Amino acid sequence: MSNSASIDIDEIVEDATDVQAQKNVRCKSCEHEITSPALAIQPHEHTFRNPAGYSFHVLCYSDAPGAANVGEASTEASWFANYAWTFAICAQCHNHLGWWYEGKDRFAGLIATRLIR
Repeated sequence: MSNSASIDIDEIVEDATDVQAQKNVRCKSCEHEITSPALAIQPHEHTFRNPAGYSFHVLCYSDAPGAANVGEASTEASWFANYAWTFAICAQCHNHLGWWYEGKDRFAGLIATRLIR
C-alpha cells in the first residue's frame, strides 16, 4: 500500500470525526461538548416558567457528561414531580446550562438557547 492511500484514509477518518463532533450538543459560550443527540429522552422539549417569571425552553437528556452539577438538591419549584434539581453548568466555562434532576432516575434539563445543536 502506498503512503498516499494511507494519508487519504487518515483524512477521511479525521473528516468523519470532525462531522461527529459538529453533531454533538455543545455549550454556546465556549463550544465544550456537553452531550449527544443520541442521549435525548422523550418527551425531549418542554417550556417552563420559573417562580420569578422567566421562561425556559428545556431539552432533556439521559446524560450530559460535559455538564457538572452544582448546589444542594431541592424539590422546591421543580418542574418534574418527585424530582429534586441542582444547577447544571458547563464543566469548562461554568456557564449555567440548565438543571440536573434526580428522582427515580437522573437526567439533565438543558436550556436550548445556551446550547449549539
